[in-house]
Amino acid sequence: MRRWLFLICLSASGFFAKAQRLNWASFMDQQAMQWDAIGRNYYSGALLGNGLLGVNIYQPEKEALRFAIGRSDVTDNRVAQYPEASKLYTQARLPIGYFKLVTKGRILTATAKLDIYTAKAEGKLTTDSGEVQFMAYVSAVKDVITIDLQGRGKEQPRLEFVPEPSISPRFLQSYPKDKPADFAPNPPIEKTTNNRFTIYHQALLNGGGYSTVYQTISDNQHAQTMISIGYDEDNSRDETALAQQNLIDFQKSGANFAEHEKWWRNYYPKSFVSVPDKRMETFYWAQLYKLAALTRPTKPMIDLMGPWTNPTPWPAIWWNLNTQLTYSPLFTSNHVELAEPLFDALNRYQNNLIENAPKAWQNDAAAIGRSSSYNLVSKISEAEIEKGSFESANLTWTLFYYYQYYLYTGDRATLKDKIYPLLKRSTNFLIHVLKKDEQGIYHLRESFSPEYKSAVDANYGLASLNWALNTLLAINNELGLKDKDAAKWQEIKAKLAPYPQNETGFMIGKDVALESSHRHYSHLMMIYPYHLVNWDQPGSHEVIEKSIQHWLSLKGALQGYTFTGAASMYASMGKGDLAYDMLNQLFDKYIRPNTLYEESGPVIETPLSALTSVQEMLLQSWGGKIRVFPAIPTTWKNAAFDQLLAVGAFEVSAKLENGKTTYIKIKSKIGGTCILQTTLKPLVVKSDKGKTPTLKQTQVEGKQLLVFETEPGQTIEFFASKDTNKMIFPVAYEFYKDWQWGLNKGKTK
Repeated sequence: MRRWLFLICLSASGFFAKAQRLNWASFMDQQAMQWDAIGRNYYSGALLGNGLLGVNIYQPEKEALRFAIGRSDVTDNRVAQYPEASKLYTQARLPIGYFKLVTKGRILTATAKLDIYTAKAEGKLTTDSGEVQFMAYVSAVKDVITIDLQGRGKEQPRLEFVPEPSISPRFLQSYPKDKPADFAPNPPIEKTTNNRFTIYHQALLNGGGYSTVYQTISDNQHAQTMISIGYDEDNSRDETALAQQNLIDFQKSGANFAEHEKWWRNYYPKSFVSVPDKRMETFYWAQLYKLAALTRPTKPMIDLMGPWTNPTPWPAIWWNLNTQLTYSPLFTSNHVELAEPLFDALNRYQNNLIENAPKAWQNDAAAIGRSSSYNLVSKISEAEIEKGSFESANLTWTLFYYYQYYLYTGDRATLKDKIYPLLKRSTNFLIHVLKKDEQGIYHLRESFSPEYKSAVDANYGLASLNWALNTLLAINNELGLKDKDAAKWQEIKAKLAPYPQNETGFMIGKDVALESSHRHYSHLMMIYPYHLVNWDQPGSHEVIEKSIQHWLSLKGALQGYTFTGAASMYASMGKGDLAYDMLNQLFDKYIRPNTLYEESGPVIETPLSALTSVQEMLLQSWGGKIRVFPAIPTTWKNAAFDQLLAVGAFEVSAKLENGKTTYIKIKSKIGGTCILQTTLKPLVVKSDKGKTPTLKQTQVEGKQLLVFETEPGQTIEFFASKDTNKMIFPVAYEFYKDWQWGLNKGKTK
């Protein structure tokens, strides 16, 4: 049995008889990743990052241990030199290189541990000349990588930097057929040294460049190397001076690791999740770790690799699924701050989003094509629209998550000034591609349903337009904006073509059935994530079930995010066993040892969307209701979570014991009406504001529907018994009890 980790109980005033204290260090130690042998590639290495700089530690076959480094915003920009070439070459992410560990002897064995609680990797290598211990971390507070080496015996380890060619990683893939001819690498890298630093400067053809600068401080068998990467995208800054200053400031700051450790220790307690499946629980925490390694406020938004580079056909940002899934878990996890870089990009580059639309529509529309660099330039041409080869709803789907920011925080200023105007523009793009038939019905002209084919009335566009119209009308009403376009939205909504469907459920679009395997759920978005057709509607059950079953029955092209999408759909139906099965298939077939995912190259979103699916088994809050433990597998008798965030800015905590919900806590951050759906029958209700709230109670299919008003900052607790000393503690593991991600012997049920 797993030991109980709540070690400190303190008396408290009022109804809080005991405070809840988790020994986070002990709990998070169980979430660590372990390597009994160092990983051989990108997908089995130990990952470190601070939202900008990253390290991946692995040892390719018959090569030295490498510390592969990256900086997530280092991109090429040679559009002027190659105007006809794909932006996947001219504006691609660029590799930096790696530090090679040089040992005196031949490596015999190697082990490593990634402590995600402090974002530190440690390892030990034995050689036929002695031993090398290493420690590495990427500072959470400075843009500096530190690698510390300690030799034993005859070993005096050192690092050598190996720069990689400054050219799109897409060139290293054999299958892309769009490789431009005579596409030269950037100029040769130049190495210089001064009395303190070693500098590898890479000039770019556009006049910018990047510099890898490092300093090694060594003493006999100990060597510490500090690394920074400076980047100038447009010949406006001195990239070498920037990197050198990072290192100087880092060394001046003193307690560097202590500040780094403090940042990470403050990051995790914003929410807590514990489930009886250790493989799933440790995966959950690994994704929260990766998210903070991938992005931070003031850092770049997340592309398909984050700060770790690898040969890939996808060295960019994708807008027809990847970005949306990547950012989906941040709201419920109570880490909304990590979504800021995406929202900042949407606001900063709004003019580019406008110019992505055809010129005649730029007065009121905005859009984005399939992929872009960080400037969000991805034009949809008139020719693509005429051919029906464009994806109509990429920006609208992205704005679904910007709107989630409002729903989860209640930030009305951002809703009015930023979300609403951009949502109007993305909706207008969809309205521009509508055609009215003789019966007065609005149809979407032919457009591409992602990953499948083109169709008139593609459900991808129809579902997104329906959601957008509903949302614009709701915002207009809530904020009292009296928008002159509201009547137009009402008319289009009332006369918009229905979702095309046949005997198998929802089709791709009009006259285009789903007849072959389809990894994307672009035709099912009215089910998820929009919940326009949902399980609360009894009349929708048949079409939902038929659509999902038919989609999954066509094998061959299914990929990892197929299973996360299906898991989320089953969770929204309350089918916990099916959701759990989908996630287990994902783990068994697709997730790599360090929890990354591959489709011809790194694709960051799929594991992160699985984090969303786990959340949705524990807590859902779409459709105006907070659902506690809505999709728990029948084999899970115990589970717990604390401070997960729900729509309405409610922090929710809950406990499942012996298959029954015994405790729920709701903290209202901004006040307002709360609608709670649960199997818990409240015997005791308490509030920290004194007076117990008045509950309106009804029963819906065996569940309690509790409606009550809250004040800003108020905490309300619901107990299933007279025992009011409920603490949220880690539950015992029942499945995969010895599991650790990494490469080790614990991978059994």
